[in-house]
Amino acid sequence: MRDRVRLVCKENKYQMIGKGCVKWQKKGGGVGLIVKNALNWKLEEICVGNELESEDILVMRCEKVQANKCIILIVCYMTTMGPLAQEENVKKYTILERVVQEFSRFPLIVMGDMNGHVGILGEKVYKNGRKLIDFCEGNEFENLNVTIGNGLHTWENKEWKAAIDYMLVNLRLRLRLRSRASVWLGHL
Repeated sequence: MRDRVRLVCKENKYQMIGKGCVKWQKKGGGVGLIVKNALNWKLEEICVGNELESEDILVMRCEKVQANKCIILIVCYMTTMGPLAQEENVKKYTILERVVQEFSRFPLIVMGDMNGHVGILGEKVYKNGRKLIDFCEGNEFENLNVTIGNGLHTWENKEWKAAIDYMLVNLRLRLRLRSRASVWLGHL
């Protein structure tokens, strides 16, 4: 069972919405979103399946108060290693596909730690990267890391840099976000 979190931070200027594991259940895990309250977004979590299937996927309906605008924001984490990693990721992509189809009439953002190399930095494309590329192509999503990220890395350690965190947008949102996305990619 995953814990749900809704916190108000920094003198009521931000709120965090997330879900994650109870410490004693599993090491790591969970996804979240921090939103500036001044943006006046009404946030509603959309249930996308049972807790175990969707533990690393958070889907939020973000509605602009008094503007009749709505965006569906999907924050996700793809498993990177382990004997069950590929099986878990197939289930997660199945959930993503279902959500994208169900909410295709809305502007959609998929973002998070996809743990996939898609060749942005000249690296070899492995299974997680191939799944990400196939997801984008099959759903007509633009990978903003590729198109406007200009080869920026999103993760690094002492020995190497990688692009494994992504922001994807559907056609409905593509043009509207192009001018702002380079700022957002810096947070990943």
